[in-house]
Amino acid sequence: MLRFKLALLASLALTACTTPSSITKVPGAISKRPATEQTQPVSVQPSAPLPPQADADAFARTFLDSIQTQSILERREFCGYFFRNASGQIAATPPRRGTFASCSMPVPGRGSGIFASYHTHGAYGPQYDNEVPSTTDLLSDFQLGLDGYLSTPGGRVWRVTNATQDTSQVCGLGCVTRDPGFVPRNEGNVRQRYTVATLNQRGGT
Repeated sequence: MLRFKLALLASLALTACTTPSSITKVPGAISKRPATEQTQPVSVQPSAPLPPQADADAFARTFLDSIQTQSILERREFCGYFFRNASGQIAATPPRRGTFASCSMPVPGRGSGIFASYHTHGAYGPQYDNEVPSTTDLLSDFQLGLDGYLSTPGGRVWRVTNATQDTSQVCGLGCVTRDPGFVPRNEGNVRQRYTVATLNQRGGT
């Protein structure tokens, strides 16, 4: 049962990193596709305690900023996991390269020491509501029992928190490298916090 569930999650995890800019599903609109690639989980320190949230937030912001420029230049999402290494320090798995609108990863093993996923939203795309996480971003992390971090084309960093089943901004517009082609759209409509329900309620920006 667990093996089947993990196989299913492998096809869901971080495969829909953005949502179309309108909640109305228009035929032919660009959407994420299920990931099919599966690889062995990365070997990390087992049973490591969770780091303090402030430390994880700071690491995520610095790390995502370090890969943001390349992600934007290549116009593709990068993704991976954060974990505690043998000395207790926060570390990241090497970024995996996705497509413009998706990034697939293996499901981590139980007791792997992984505590959060990470991914970039890559370059700006006017057809996507890329400045907020998608509902699938949240649900993928919740199903895996993980927190998550993501960066946006406008330079925001978001944290998905499994314990509270929501997402909130770690830092706002321009706090990490911004896509030079980013076009602000109704920035006042971007909230500090969302749940799956309130993300579903978002209109076009």
